Amino acid sequence: MRPPPASPALPICCRLTARFGWVDMYRPARVCSRCKKAVPSGVRCDCTPEPRAADPRNVERAKPYSSPEWKALRAAHLKHNRTCTACCAPASVVDHVRAWKGNQALFLDPSNLQSLCRSCHSKKTASQDGGFGNPTEKKCGCDTSGNPLDPSHPWFVSQ
Repeated sequence: MRPPPASPALPICCRLTARFGWVDMYRPARVCSRCKKAVPSGVRCDCTPEPRAADPRNVERAKPYSSPEWKALRAAHLKHNRTCTACCAPASVVDHVRAWKGNQALFLDPSNLQSLCRSCHSKKTASQDGGFGNPTEKKCGCDTSGNPLDPSHPWFVSQ
């Protein structure tokens, strides 16, 4: 059964929602940020793409952090090490000094942990762990013509 045609005499929220087969008098329509059309609240506009599916690599990477062993170790570490090792601000993140990369023994090793504030952890992740699209490690050495392999080498900056 088709919804009744929208009457121009109705308020905008009722006219738009009648088009979708339901009427919500209490939630006004919103304006789409992409195409600037009026869209009922809670409904995705036709021009808006579907949300991306979760990356399975991130799901696999996050599994060890939800284990009871990690949660207990993290809580104990933050209880005894309350300040950031980099800037002495209150710590909120427990970070691995050496990347564990699937090694469960290294993952749960208390000597491999450090307390960091969120800001210092973000800086470390960006610079060392390849976060935000940065390379994970610097390339050492030269190519066959003698130029350095690392694009951030001072040789390239001066040219």
